[in-house]
This record gives sequence, C-alpha cells and structure tokens, in this order.
Amino acid sequence: MNYLVRRDLTDEQIKADILNRLVNAGAFGSYHIPVDPVRSWIQNKIKKNGKVVTKCIDDLARAGLLIKTARNTIYADHQRLDEVFEYIDKHLK
Repeated sequence: MNYLVRRDLTDEQIKADILNRLVNAGAFGSYHIPVDPVRSWIQNKIKKNGKVVTKCIDDLARAGLLIKTARNTIYADHQRLDEVFEYIDKHLK
C-alpha cells in the first residue's frame, strides 16, 4: 500500500524545498514554472495549507532568491545560484 505521509515542516524548510524543486526542474534563467503546480506539489507533502506555501514564495521573491513574473510564474535567480544552493544545503537535510 502507498500511504502519503504529510509532515510538519518549518517555513524555512518549505522555502528550501521550493528552491530545490525549481533548481531540479531547471527553472532558472529563461525557463519558468507556474506557481500553481509548485504550490500543489508542496501542499500535498505538508500538513499546512497552500496559503503558507504562497507566503513562502512571496518571501523568497522579496529576498531575491527567486523571481516572480507578472504571469504568475516563478524561477530561481540565475545570478544568485550560489546563494540558492547555500540556502538549500542549510535548510534541507
């Protein structure tokens, strides 16, 4: 049987997971991913709701680690990839 295990994650771990998924998908530079699939990927993994994920995306955009476009798509800032990788390493285990 396949059981979906939902975990309690901190906001920092959620942010690191968002960045990790963007980097693994190659979403930096000219390749963007819509916000809705990212929100649903993470929302299915955690106990918190999608509003927390949206808040985390907005926080990362304010920090400059990811860029949110007017068309509601996001991508990791390719000029700050070193900081993105450091953030992922620091908060994801």
